[in-house]
Amino acid sequence: MPFIETERLKFHYRTHGQADGLPMLLIHGSFASSRWWEPLFAVLPDEILAIAPDLRGCGQSEKTEHGYTIEEQAEDLWAFVQVLDWHNFDLIGHASGGAIAIEFALNHPARLNTLTLVDSAPIEGVFTPIDTLLVLAQMKTDLALLRQALALLMPNFPLDPPENAAFFAALVADAQQMAPAAFTAMAESLGQWNRFAEAKYVTLPTLIIGGDQDQIVGRDAMTRTLIAIPGASNLEILPNVGHSPLIEAPLALAERIIDFISEDFAGFAEVRNTGF
Repeated sequence: MPFIETERLKFHYRTHGQADGLPMLLIHGSFASSRWWEPLFAVLPDEILAIAPDLRGCGQSEKTEHGYTIEEQAEDLWAFVQVLDWHNFDLIGHASGGAIAIEFALNHPARLNTLTLVDSAPIEGVFTPIDTLLVLAQMKTDLALLRQALALLMPNFPLDPPENAAFFAALVADAQQMAPAAFTAMAESLGQWNRFAEAKYVTLPTLIIGGDQDQIVGRDAMTRTLIAIPGASNLEILPNVGHSPLIEAPLALAERIIDFISEDFAGFAEVRNTGF
């Protein structure tokens, strides 16, 4: 599998599509890895070159003791993009990866065509109580608790078919192998991260997607993000889907994303200018 060495981190990544396809960068959430995007890769057309890195401390990327704030991971992503030498690409962030994607969009808007936030952490961040942080830390050694937590993120992904059970087992194994600091650092960072005031500068075309059964990010939080971002014109709610449509409903998610990135955004020039 491919790796990229940057000035900040050695990344492992997964890829799908033709080498000369339309570039799309996909950012996974907490307790995840690039493997989470495989069901979406399976239904994306080959004309899209999709790349999904394992974030710091996750999957097969470098595991460090520090560097897990949202701001630091957005800088990791910038280093990754510079090595790719990508310009004018579509950025997609899932869950806490949505916060990283927002941070990247604020810092490097000229590199992006569009931004898609899938069941994203809300624009104002999330406060995690100390007792919940203790539960997250417990998952380092409690396999049953880790499995239960991951299952709650994808309530409509049946584990009965052998291929689904094997895929879920691989997701759990990836989470088990995270850097110890990664188990709580993202939640702690989200408690300090708030871009509600700065969201007015995210003027590129933005799509917000959520599952109607998401127990992690509520509809109110998604709506606040929608209202805060000038470039966001719609909140798409997928029926019978929880927090992980990339696994629970990859075809429906792919259809929404492809429709969105295929739109004519000529009229967004005026909106972009309002942010500066």
